[in-house]
Amino acid sequence: MILYKYAGGDSGLKILENLRLKITPPNEFNDPFEITPNTRRSRPLAEMVAGATKDSHYFRSVYDDMVENGENVGTFDQFIRDMPAAIPKYYSPYKKLSRQEMIKRDLGALDEVSLQLGVLCLSKPRDNIPMWSYYGDHHRGIVFGINVNSIGGRLPGKSGFVKYCKNRVRLNPFASQPLAVSQRERVLFTKSHQWRHEEEYRRGFLLSDLVSQMSAANGLKRYFLDISGNSIEEIILGCRISSETEGKIRQQLARRKRTFGHVRLLRCERHVSKFVLKVVGGG
Repeated sequence: MILYKYAGGDSGLKILENLRLKITPPNEFNDPFEITPNTRRSRPLAEMVAGATKDSHYFRSVYDDMVENGENVGTFDQFIRDMPAAIPKYYSPYKKLSRQEMIKRDLGALDEVSLQLGVLCLSKPRDNIPMWSYYGDHHRGIVFGINVNSIGGRLPGKSGFVKYCKNRVRLNPFASQPLAVSQRERVLFTKSHQWRHEEEYRRGFLLSDLVSQMSAANGLKRYFLDISGNSIEEIILGCRISSETEGKIRQQLARRKRTFGHVRLLRCERHVSKFVLKVVGGG
């Protein structure tokens, strides 16, 4: 399956020279709602009362939160002993505190996940005008046609197309383990419907599995996935690409024929009467 990586002229040349794709932690993306679920469920009152007799220490965090917020609940042993009567009394403030904690965790999930996870983002269309504008340096860059079946090897990580929705993924914090894993995967592959024009495909990687280096520009660590030349099937030149950038690309392809001899060189042109980009032979 061939999907497309939009790049500016300089970054595109680096991909050709180094045969490395940048893998980005989600908190460096331009969407502030990446990896942001909507956790909604709290424990029913009857379930909490029943659970108190089975695992009292499950309620330690509830007790600590209530103490921190000034609730007069006595010692933890007293709290547990009085649980059957205390839970109905404190259930309303518990629900409020629980909701506040869920919101805090939801909004913090992006940074937490980004400590370990990097994402490669590709796109289904190669002639998308906004995508060329956002990620192709205002049509002055290039787009790579990547064979996704030939990258990443056996490295762990889920992959698939993004689903676009109006609402964030709802999580049940008390779901069973298999369901919890499924819910987290849905969060990774769900974005606002306002991004649906991107027709995005993602593959997740553990940052520890990738090549890394420090950026001289901002001091952040950058992560890369090594690929082979055979992974690149097409190179599409932007309709505003400079002659200098195009010359450097052609020079790379000509100099490394064993690596890039199979690559189809194409270019985008503006349609003569429609708001459409045409992909034609690169000459």
